Amino acid sequence: MKILARELIWFFIALILAVPVAYLFSYSMGLEPEGITLSTEEEVFQLEFFIIGYCIGIVCTYIMRIVIWAVTTYLINED
Repeated sequence: MKILARELIWFFIALILAVPVAYLFSYSMGLEPEGITLSTEEEVFQLEFFIIGYCIGIVCTYIMRIVIWAVTTYLINED
């Protein structure tokens, strides 16, 4: 049960950390509207970039977690 609770906490942490990553991902694309305001298609396109960045943020959080786990496991076993 303790492992499940820890994984659930990490899942929520990954969801929270993915928001700034998604914002930076969509901002780095440098999308600008053709006219003065965004059209409906441009809004949908920008939202798709935000969702892709959100998924990338979640995956990157778990990859960092796995790398840190591997390093600490390796260092603990070396002692």
